Amino acid sequence: MEHGILTDHAGAPAARAAGADYIEPTVLGNLLVQIADGTWQEAPAADGWQPAPSFAVIAPAGLGLSDPAADPQHIEDHLRLVMTAAARRARPGATVVLGSGAARRTPEGVDPAAARAQFARSVRLARDLAAEHDLETILEPLHCGETDQINTLAEALAFLDEHDLGEMRVVADLFHIMLEEEPLDVVREHAGRVAHAHIADTDRRPPGQGDWPLREFLDALREGGYRGAVSIECTWQDLASEAADALAAVRAADSFPSAARTAVISRNGGWCWFQDERALVDAATGTLLLGAVASTGGADGARRGGDVDVHVVDLDRLGAHDAVTTVPLHAGLESDDHDNPALWRREDGRWLAVYSRHKSDDLTRWRISEVDDPTRWGPERSVDWTSLFDSPEEARVHGGGRGVTYQNLHRLDGVLHCFVRAINDDPCYLVSHDDGTTWEFGGRLLTREKVGYVNGYARYASGARFGTEDRIDLIITEHHPRDYGTSIWHGYLAGGRLHRADGTAVGALGRALEDPTPRAEDLTRVFTNGSTWGGTVMSHAWTTDLRRFPDGTLVALFTARADDTVGTATSRHETAPIDHRFFRGVLAPGEGDWQVRELAAAGPQLFPHEEDYTGLATVDPEDPHALWLSAVVDPRDGTPLAHHEIFHARTADDGASWTWTAITEDSGRDNVRPLAVPGDPSREVLAWYRGALRTSQDYDAEVVVRVAER
Repeated sequence: MEHGILTDHAGAPAARAAGADYIEPTVLGNLLVQIADGTWQEAPAADGWQPAPSFAVIAPAGLGLSDPAADPQHIEDHLRLVMTAAARRARPGATVVLGSGAARRTPEGVDPAAARAQFARSVRLARDLAAEHDLETILEPLHCGETDQINTLAEALAFLDEHDLGEMRVVADLFHIMLEEEPLDVVREHAGRVAHAHIADTDRRPPGQGDWPLREFLDALREGGYRGAVSIECTWQDLASEAADALAAVRAADSFPSAARTAVISRNGGWCWFQDERALVDAATGTLLLGAVASTGGADGARRGGDVDVHVVDLDRLGAHDAVTTVPLHAGLESDDHDNPALWRREDGRWLAVYSRHKSDDLTRWRISEVDDPTRWGPERSVDWTSLFDSPEEARVHGGGRGVTYQNLHRLDGVLHCFVRAINDDPCYLVSHDDGTTWEFGGRLLTREKVGYVNGYARYASGARFGTEDRIDLIITEHHPRDYGTSIWHGYLAGGRLHRADGTAVGALGRALEDPTPRAEDLTRVFTNGSTWGGTVMSHAWTTDLRRFPDGTLVALFTARADDTVGTATSRHETAPIDHRFFRGVLAPGEGDWQVRELAAAGPQLFPHEEDYTGLATVDPEDPHALWLSAVVDPRDGTPLAHHEIFHARTADDGASWTWTAITEDSGRDNVRPLAVPGDPSREVLAWYRGALRTSQDYDAEVVVRVAER
């Protein structure tokens, strides 16, 4: 990654001697020189400037870029001269920075709206003239002491969008960001529209001579996807003696390529946590597929609310404005995050997406993509679960017609299984012998008499992505934790039978509607409702995540209430905080007993009518010793936080202790439901959504993706 110095002709030799990768020339006084009559002309072409990636300081104060009374021909002539001079000394695709604060101030007595409109015309002209020379004009926000127009990154982007200049990019300059107190989260969020960066230290001193957040600024840029150069723009006391140390400080602070990249891929999306895989990476192409459901309460909700989407993301270009293609699998299906699709990569290179409404009809729907093209999908097809019954009476007897929810795709012995909460609100499954082209009823997995809302909440895991299809594991509760004192149970499917953790068979698979079916309690208990941990009674457990690893190790995450006083007599309007805790369980290969440890505090419920909703957690699919979680309590020291933040955790002693790293900090909105995405062992790919969750149907959240090299 290149690190240069912005300077004039006199400073260029010292900058090169200090080891700058390039010089960013100032145009006025260097590429253009002012003659006796006050006009500007191009300096001699053979003036020693090496090809540069960017140019700055292009307009004199009197040019009147925002003055409706200025001579438009005079402005055009000057900007044309700038672009001609820069083109003679430019690298291919070089940028020209339109800062020039004095030249764009609103003239005295001019209406600010008129000045803004005039400046937009000047910006458009600079863009077009630069393009004639294969250059790119970029807009620089400047602090309010330099100009009254466009002082922050957010204002610059809003200005460009407002004036139909949305394809233009901007400069991120730490000096102006610090003076305007613009949060670095804004830099991270919009880094995909940043074309160039300037950096300085406190009071514009050379980097390394102050205490400004150099590393944090550069991390925000890199995490957001910016891959360009960084120029030092500072006030030198002695460039020749200070430049080498300044460059070293910038290079030490710029940790790319190890730095993660983070970007918003959708302004409106969310997911529940009982479908998998909700996201997958194609390692061969660096493509992420992530399913999400848009809410009527989110951005553009009147048009997009209820869309079941697949976001197709080029991870190598994460943060670029065109790195994401959003494909609605079913427009306007239902504004409910439970409708999120499960994804599967077929043997023929096509993708399969399976989804349903949230107990409001009895259809499991699916679509299949074109070969190696997840942006193009075939027609929707569906299985109607009520077709299993000959009459409404038979459906009533067996608990049919209550709606279906959740899809989970796993292959066992060459047969693709889709686990669905269906008949009697029990875990059931469809099977496909043609990799998801057609489906048929496979059987009921577990059952229980209804208590309250529904029966067990299951999470599933298999080894298909490691090349093993010998078993499918599951963890499950008896019912919803608000209706029952739930424990966690484990079993696995293999060899046509359902087994306990120790291998004891509890019954055959393929049970028809009338066949006896085991209960959750017939499996191995992982966690006991009412058990005591460090003097605290834990109850109302809920499954969160489950992963299987190549050696057969299973890692489960779940939550429980601590010293609960609410029980099942909930009002569905519980505003008093309920203390939830995260737990982690591990089943070692060949063992029959789970080893469970308390992990961290999860904090109170997300909203009043769902007493057990938390920020959730996710196991690293490539590392059984690592995970991410969302909490409103800092796991490092127990400090309450203003909003849910994402933390990464790693253990070196089987979970006895953890090393915690904050992924998000000081956020203005909640960061919830992290999702560690499998598929590419060389990368960490994490998704979550950020915003306001009011209900599962009404949320205003954006989908965030973070990628880092392992």
